[in-house]
Amino acid sequence: MIDVLKKIAGIIFRKQTAIFLFFLLLSANFWLMHSIGSNREIPITYTVEYVNLPNNVKITNTLDKEINVSVADAKTSFVKYFFVKQTEHLVIDLKDINRNIKSGRKTYSIDNIVKNAVKNDFGKESNISNFTPKVIVVEYVTLENKRVAVVLDSDIPVKSQYILSDTVGIYPNTVTIYGSIQDISMIDTIRINDLSIDSLSKSKTIFYTFKNDKRFSYDPDGVKLKISIDKSTEKTMPIDIEYRNVPEGLTMKAFPQKVNISVIVPIGKYNDVDSKDFTAEIDYNQRTADNRCPITIVSKLSNTKILRVFPQEAEFSLEYPKEK
Repeated sequence: MIDVLKKIAGIIFRKQTAIFLFFLLLSANFWLMHSIGSNREIPITYTVEYVNLPNNVKITNTLDKEINVSVADAKTSFVKYFFVKQTEHLVIDLKDINRNIKSGRKTYSIDNIVKNAVKNDFGKESNISNFTPKVIVVEYVTLENKRVAVVLDSDIPVKSQYILSDTVGIYPNTVTIYGSIQDISMIDTIRINDLSIDSLSKSKTIFYTFKNDKRFSYDPDGVKLKISIDKSTEKTMPIDIEYRNVPEGLTMKAFPQKVNISVIVPIGKYNDVDSKDFTAEIDYNQRTADNRCPITIVSKLSNTKILRVFPQEAEFSLEYPKEK
């Protein structure tokens, strides 16, 4: 394989090929210089970038995306432009739009912006023959705003033997939305339900950017999510059974009166988790014909997983309260 590559390289870089490429490059350079010498004016197109639009402002007209410029200059400056162009786009700053009126129209003169870009690319001796458009016209309306809560409505995937050690922190947990009165009146909460991340084995902070919506703009445009991860372990504890929907004038008694649950908890919070964080219930309305009720476990913690419940149902009896 190496020998084949050497042969190919020998063919490509032999003396005759090198001479041919040299003269081809030289002729191309002469052609470029001749073209510029015969016509010392060149058309240039700059793209336009609009920045710092106030959050409560919506543009209603179609803005120019390009500025077309005709430049006259010395030959060497044109060569510099072709091979060392510096200006990527022209920047129009919209920060001074009057955001305190319902609607408006603002005209931006771009003479100095275009002149500075041309001098930067072609040199101080460059001349602008013409450019269009001469001005940028911005038509706009101002928007209403509303403060709304941000809620995570998406599961966080974790690797085996790991668990969330705390509620996911959202910073900030409220943001300002801008839009028409009709649109923002329909929004009370921003729900993050499209979070896409790989399974985690360590804590991580990520930045979530809100989805684009033509009806709204956001301030800020996203939030930080602080995700705390820890290794998991198992903990077993007994819980007293409580009763729901007991017939009036009667008391309910379960057999057994306690249930054992096994939960998965973060290692760092093993000692912080106890029976007070859980409730075991039986509901008289869910009884079966043989006087049994399923046991329901309610957890007050978001960072635990119930692994096992024993028993899963309990027998019960109804009694009249004992007279004191």
